[in-house]
Amino acid sequence: MKARGNRWLSCIKKSVSEPDAEKAIQLFLSRFHSENEPLETIARQLGITRIVREPLPFDGGVYEVNDKRLIKLNSLAVPVRQKFTLAHELGHLILELAFKAATDCTSDDQLERTCDMLAAELLMPATETRTLSEEIGRQSPEKLSRVANHFGVSLKTAAQRLHDLGLWTMGTGMWKCGPESEQVWFVGQRPWKTDRPSFSAFELAVESKTPVCTRERFSKGSYTELVALKAHHIGKNYVVAVVATTGK
Repeated sequence: MKARGNRWLSCIKKSVSEPDAEKAIQLFLSRFHSENEPLETIARQLGITRIVREPLPFDGGVYEVNDKRLIKLNSLAVPVRQKFTLAHELGHLILELAFKAATDCTSDDQLERTCDMLAAELLMPATETRTLSEEIGRQSPEKLSRVANHFGVSLKTAAQRLHDLGLWTMGTGMWKCGPESEQVWFVGQRPWKTDRPSFSAFELAVESKTPVCTRERFSKGSYTELVALKAHHIGKNYVVAVVATTGK
């Protein structure tokens, strides 16, 4: 969990006298909620009277209406995105309560990143995530779906959390396949620069009911480099793949 120079994370560490970021966040959040407590319950305990879902041009936020506090979520977003936004806004409320941090300051990148860290711990507690990772074994795209379903989060959120905790070390990404394969997201170190890599693994995965594995070369300046891909079709021409660099 890397967050050098983050003053909000430093405040959290200092408040619980714990230098390790992961442990500090766990200890800090334990002051504001009980284990496995629903997000809606935490919201009420933090003074939120209602959680409103309505069409919004953004993910959501905390609002003051008639001296009452609401959290508004974008009803047009998929449920897992709404869930992450709710957890993120709870992070804002907790930091406001603990350190008088603003709840509406999107220009503070350090604050937003810290709220994402708190949201990650609320949604995928580190201890439980580590236990599940040990149970399911080696990193793979199909196992990513299992982790995401277990915690009720998006594939990207699950991949990012596993990466941040150092549990999965290979790159993981999602692509939309068509005439060209377009990257939707990528977590970890991407071996290539383009957002539109062309690998046979993607095309083969779309046509296969089971994950496919390939070893393929991609251009890297005047050289080519070899990567191993394990790709899994998740529907509607979307493919999730784990990527490992294998050398020249």
